[in-house]
Amino acid sequence: MGIVSNLNINPIGFSTRTFKLTSKVELKQEILASLKSSPELRKEISRVFQMANRRIQNIELAELVSPAVMALNKGDINGYTKFSMQGDWEELKIEYGKAVSFLRQPTSTATGTREYNRHLMATYDLSKDEFDLMAQKLQEKFLSVKDDNFVEQYLMRYKDFTGELETEAQDVSSQIESDAEIIADELERDIQNEADKAAEQLSAEQQAIMDTLSKFGL
Repeated sequence: MGIVSNLNINPIGFSTRTFKLTSKVELKQEILASLKSSPELRKEISRVFQMANRRIQNIELAELVSPAVMALNKGDINGYTKFSMQGDWEELKIEYGKAVSFLRQPTSTATGTREYNRHLMATYDLSKDEFDLMAQKLQEKFLSVKDDNFVEQYLMRYKDFTGELETEAQDVSSQIESDAEIIADELERDIQNEADKAAEQLSAEQQAIMDTLSKFGL
């Protein structure tokens, strides 16, 4: 790294302390890049993404209405791979934070979503068929009932129903966005700390080498 080249261009006689300080910056940047691309870290992020994707798949296959899934705003992504390893480090750590926060939400699970759906049915006095009808309307899958018939029978309850659901989804979305920033910062800080420790260790080893070389007048 910088130590060998610095030793070769030292007509001014810079001290070993100066070389140590400058080479340490190079060391840390290389260590940071290595840590962020390490197989272990990427494996852990991938594991969390797979867990989140599996929960989303379970909810969507069961045709449940989940505020947590709605809060992710990933409805435009086809298939069940809503979280992926694509993107640079800045994007990846935020997505990781969102996935972790999503997994903490009660309606990220099929069980929790069923409980929430039962709450909506009880609150708005809806039968299972009526609830499914409103859910289909909400998800733009309304096929078999004429719109005028729907409006006549369910408009007011549908308005309240979607209002509560959208409010809940917005609250969860705000929570996920806030958590994602915090989790991403914690992840970055942990990696920085690991890089600092590794840089200190390597710097100490280099200092020992330089001390040895100085004995020979190099």
